[in-house]
Amino acid sequence: MINFQEVLRTTTNRLIAINVVVFVLVDALFRSAPNVFELYSWQTSYFEFWQPLTHMFLHGGLMHLAFNMLGLWIFGQILERIWGGRRFLLFYLCCGVGAAIITQLVDQYFLNQISGRMVGASGAIYGILVAFAMTFPNHKIMLIFLPVPVAAKIFVPILLLIDLTGGLTGFSIFGGNIAHFAHIGGALVGFCLCLYWQKSPN
Repeated sequence: MINFQEVLRTTTNRLIAINVVVFVLVDALFRSAPNVFELYSWQTSYFEFWQPLTHMFLHGGLMHLAFNMLGLWIFGQILERIWGGRRFLLFYLCCGVGAAIITQLVDQYFLNQISGRMVGASGAIYGILVAFAMTFPNHKIMLIFLPVPVAAKIFVPILLLIDLTGGLTGFSIFGGNIAHFAHIGGALVGFCLCLYWQKSPN
């Protein structure tokens, strides 16, 4: 029998549980219809101040949820053991909110377009990936779509380069409707936070 109290002991597992529960509830209540918790451009009347936070706990489909939660579980639990639950939670939320802000700034001032609806924890996950690569640069990563072990210090920059190319060209090897600059934004926030904590560990 599953001991849920033990399972939910870590911040990583709690975040995964929240994302799964929210996905089930949103799918049951809205079934892909727009809702006020998704992130809309601040240039539209649909934007609400809480959306940069709440959008992180929504996902566009089961695969979207599964890949993000897999990344959170694999890499998040390792960082949580090093940082502790409170610092890891702060890092996760800052990367997700930062990703939302940066992607909207890029859309408005660089690409000169209005951001579409955005959901997902991908920005926070990319921040976690960057933190993992900075902490364990030589650790080998092997994912489903890349069945060859690659050092984290090489894998993560390549992943970010793919996202940057996709964001600038509109072509993505990962498919459509991907917020590439949200990924880059989350990674940038994660990088800056890690640098700051390395210089000021307390």
